[in-house]
Formats: sequence, structure tokens, C-alpha cells
Amino acid sequence: MSDDLHVEADGGVLRVTFDRPEARNAMTFDMYAGLVAACERADADDAIRVMVLRGAGGRAFVAGTDIAQFAGFDGPAGVAYEGRIDATIGRLLAVTVPVVAAIDGFCIGGGLAIASAADLRVASRDARFGYPIARTLGNTLSARSYALAVRHLGAGRVIDMIATARLLDAEEALTAGFVTRVAEDVTTTTEEVVTAILGHAPLTLWSAKELLRRLHAAAGVVEDADVLDRVYGSADFAAGVAAFTAPPSAGRRTSPDWQGR
Repeated sequence: MSDDLHVEADGGVLRVTFDRPEARNAMTFDMYAGLVAACERADADDAIRVMVLRGAGGRAFVAGTDIAQFAGFDGPAGVAYEGRIDATIGRLLAVTVPVVAAIDGFCIGGGLAIASAADLRVASRDARFGYPIARTLGNTLSARSYALAVRHLGAGRVIDMIATARLLDAEEALTAGFVTRVAEDVTTTTEEVVTAILGHAPLTLWSAKELLRRLHAAAGVVEDADVLDRVYGSADFAAGVAAFTAPPSAGRRTSPDWQGR
């Protein structure tokens, strides 16, 4: 288990905390592996009735994948990376108990994918959601990640988010139906949701999760390896990673000179 991801059983609740506040809880590969292990634990322990995901520090849920993980990437590595993300998100979707995401601040990139795999999302008023990859790294989402985003937000809003790199605020996410509650106090509201879940019929909740998962899976997903290979193997992606990881100049990060190749 990663030192940056903490898992604790608290009565019938399995609490998972992404704990890299200095990096806005950006995910390392070890943290993704730890999240999968937490899913296995939730399903293996009959005492667990609900799983809660939260970022440490109050400034972010998860602000994507740590950019250092992309060092030396090429096309095949990008395909493998997106496959790993798909497998992690797929495992989270398949957890048999309700999953609640308690969201403070930034919920971006891989963080938005993780939150999308939860069943209920409680957000602070300063929460922000998006996939600003066209502005930052010049990479892409997998077909499965796009399918999950469209499921929650609609195709029009998703392409707008990608094309403009804008972030949704909590109220727009609530209006879209992505966020189930916007709270002044995320901790208190999350605990109210958890308490309600703990008092309800487990098989009813399991059946709702499982049949919704099957309905989503039945829509199918298109082949995406050729697209992922082209984007992750591009000079643009390499430039995006280099610009993002370079020390800021005059307090500002240098923007890549996108070439489309």
C-alpha cells in the first residue's frame, strides 16, 4: 500500500484518503494500485457497508496523475497507462457497496475519473471539475473514460470542457446531476449520507449499483489503442510534459508551442 494513500475501516465504513496535499493529491502509480487494493478489501469484508473517498488537506480531491509518472513516455507506454487507469476505474465501478466521494477543491483529470466511478458525490462550494488536458499536457482520455464522462455530464458539456479546458464549478456540476449535494461542510454532509446508507437494505443498494453498471457496460466501448498511441507518442505530448515539469519562469509556467504532431 502506498504511504500516500490511507485506508481505514471505521465500523461499517471503509475510508480511503488520498494524502499528498503538497501535490494536490496527484496520483502516483502506487496510489492507483492502493485504490484497487482498497476496492478488494471493501468487497472481501462483509462488515463494510459503504466506501468513502476523500483527499487530504482541503484544497483538492485529486488533481490528476502526478506528471512525473509520464517521464519517458511514448505511444505504447501511453496505451498501457490508459489501460491501467481503465482497469482501476473499472474496479472501482464494480465495488459491491455504495461509494461516496467527498470532494474539496480541485477534482481534475484522473481525480474526475475516480469521482465519476463513485455512486454519490458531495462537493464543497469551491470544488472545481475538469479535464484541462488540451491546455496542460496535450494528452487524451481513453474511450472508457470518455464514455463515463458522457454518462454523467453529456457529450456537449464534455467536448466543451475538453476544447476550452474550462473547469465546472460546484453549482454547474450539481445542475448537470454529477454532484448529488453541494455542502458548506463536506464532512458533516458526507457523514449524513453515510449514516443514511448504513441504515438501508444492502441488497437493494447492491442491485441498484450492479444493474446500473450493467446498463452502462451494455453500451459498449470503441477501440482506442491507435488514438492513444498517436497522442502519447507525439512531440506535442513530450513538450507538454516538459513544460509542466520545468521550473516556472518569473512565477509562471511556460505554455507548450503546440504543433499538432
